[in-house]
Amino acid sequence: DAHYLEPEDDVFRQIITAKKFGVSENEINPALYFRNTEEMLEEFAYLGRDKAYEVVVENPAKIASLAEDGLRPFPRGSFPPLIESAPEMLRKKTYERAHAKYGRDGKLPEQIEQRINRELDAIIGNGFSVMYYISAEVVEQSNKDGYIVGSRGSVGSSFVATLVGITEVNPLRPHYLCPKCNYYQPVEDISYGSGYDLPSRNCPECETNMRRDGHNIPFETFLGFDGDKQPDIDLNFSGFYQTRAHSFIERMFGEDYTFRAGTISAYAEKNSLGLVESYFEKKEENRPLVEKQRLAEKIVGVKQTTGQHPGGMVVVPNEYEIYDFTPIQYPANRRKEGVITTHFDFNSMHDTLLKLDILGHDDPSMLKLLSDWTGVDVTDIPIPDPQVMSLFTGVEALGIESDDESEIGTIGVPEMGTFIVRDMIRDAKPKTYDNIIQLSGLSHGTGVWAGNAQDLIKDGTCTIDNVIGCRDGIMTTLLSYDLPKEDAFAIMERVRKGRGMTEEQEKLMLSCGVPGWYIESCRKIQYMFPRAHAVAYTISALRIAWFKVYYPDEYYAAAFTIRGSFDSSYMLEDQAAIERRIAALSGDGNLRSSPTDIKVYYTLELVREMLRRGISMLPISLDHSAATSFIVEEKGKIRPPLSSVPGISEKTALPIVEEREKEDFLSVEDLKLRTGLNSAVIEELRLSGALEELPTSTQIDLFSFIDQH
Repeated sequence: DAHYLEPEDDVFRQIITAKKFGVSENEINPALYFRNTEEMLEEFAYLGRDKAYEVVVENPAKIASLAEDGLRPFPRGSFPPLIESAPEMLRKKTYERAHAKYGRDGKLPEQIEQRINRELDAIIGNGFSVMYYISAEVVEQSNKDGYIVGSRGSVGSSFVATLVGITEVNPLRPHYLCPKCNYYQPVEDISYGSGYDLPSRNCPECETNMRRDGHNIPFETFLGFDGDKQPDIDLNFSGFYQTRAHSFIERMFGEDYTFRAGTISAYAEKNSLGLVESYFEKKEENRPLVEKQRLAEKIVGVKQTTGQHPGGMVVVPNEYEIYDFTPIQYPANRRKEGVITTHFDFNSMHDTLLKLDILGHDDPSMLKLLSDWTGVDVTDIPIPDPQVMSLFTGVEALGIESDDESEIGTIGVPEMGTFIVRDMIRDAKPKTYDNIIQLSGLSHGTGVWAGNAQDLIKDGTCTIDNVIGCRDGIMTTLLSYDLPKEDAFAIMERVRKGRGMTEEQEKLMLSCGVPGWYIESCRKIQYMFPRAHAVAYTISALRIAWFKVYYPDEYYAAAFTIRGSFDSSYMLEDQAAIERRIAALSGDGNLRSSPTDIKVYYTLELVREMLRRGISMLPISLDHSAATSFIVEEKGKIRPPLSSVPGISEKTALPIVEEREKEDFLSVEDLKLRTGLNSAVIEELRLSGALEELPTSTQIDLFSFIDQH
């Protein structure tokens, strides 16, 4: 039995196992290092010289000889599930949707037909049609059930994915499109990065106001220059719907062929140091920090536990079994949860089995609530809307008067409300939708903003329009300088991965007139966000911001329901009290770095903004509060849910609502009996004021009866 390589490595196993078994018990274990042949023969010397040699040398050699040469944990190659009709169905649906949207007189514009053909040739030719087909089916089902789906990653770079409904992102160049006669007009002016920013224009043939679309994203960023890169189609479903989406996939392929993608978690730097410090505390030994850090470095990367991908589902072809590729297990041996995952970390099998990323996300959930509460179809919301765009420069659209010229209205807008992004907004001063895409890319990249784009904007070298924001922008910019397409792609790939450019590539860029500042900016980049991902996220963010401007009651109710870190005790306070809480959290301008503190701070900011807009919270009510949702009871009045009371979870709140719908509670005693609430929860409800009109007991004494009559 060997758990580490060298005898001196024993201390690392002691540190890791001390957390579970304690120090004293741990230290009596035998040395479990990897012994060499001589040491093994010595361990088995009690068997006699010949028998020990047989056990230590000959028998392991026999076992090894039985194993095939080149034995692998799982087979080489890609094994997607087989749906024989998928290529033809994908081609058919793509062209039907393309002709319905862009076709005239049975023909498609040449540019569009060329792009479709190039994409379909790559998708079908490399065996990716099944992934497209499955993704389109599950998104279509979610949409039919009333839940919008957002895309992640680079799938929005694929126009075929747009046409079959996998993503809303249109990667074509900015263009006008008539919804009545399908007149199509591409825009040659490269100053427009997104079709959403094009000026309004009527169709020259039928005078209908034309749609404006297209975000100029090359297909190569999704499937590679040759179209043969294994695609990742990551989809954001509403958290309300995610389980149903998983069930849809299971029904499509069968439970014996669908499994959750397993993960292996390793010790990181922070928790490794924590283990070391805890170990020496238990031993009551003081060690220098340098020594602790040395030990912690050796623990980084050691397996800690197993888990599951938040939304990854693995699909096995029906002519195989899962055991042809990987064992299966309960993650972290949690059998009661009933979730079965791949034993191997899925990243090691990324190109072997099909993985569908059916993720849960707050934005689709929030948009579902807002749509249901207001009756607004979120796909009809104009992007960009002038009032919504004004939130990036001030708060007038919210009806708030402010003396602070730096105040902006993006608090509570997904992706746009954090401290860092608000500072970026103030520096970058975005004016167009394409600027918002740039901001999203800058805020998610590494080595892109601080010390790079931020400095270029501040010193006037360029504006938010032309700094490097998203990875795809490098390729499209270099193409505008007439670099060969293959070179533009290769440079983009190197830069986005933090590898800079080769000397030859830099010479090529200079010879084509690429500015020196642009080349220097490329050198500093470590990681870049895909433009398609930025477009998908900003579409969602601006839709939510639209509700913030035009339906404030519903917006705040939805925001607190989905995203708030709330506690009814402070949400019911006046603005002055909220200001004091914000000041206490921020201290001398430096907010404590606790994630909980930061989340509470953002919620307090949103509560303060809500109060400044004349909207207030009603008290918690045993009779009227919902279990988990904030509800708008009347204009300017929002009722918090029972789950906003400290100590009351969703699981605790639901029985209260279920029981009150059957019959009114007669007393605190009756409430406790029918819901099973413990005394601590009852006390929290009492402190919240929810029990003020409820008698303690159902029994009534003689004197109370006389008083009432």
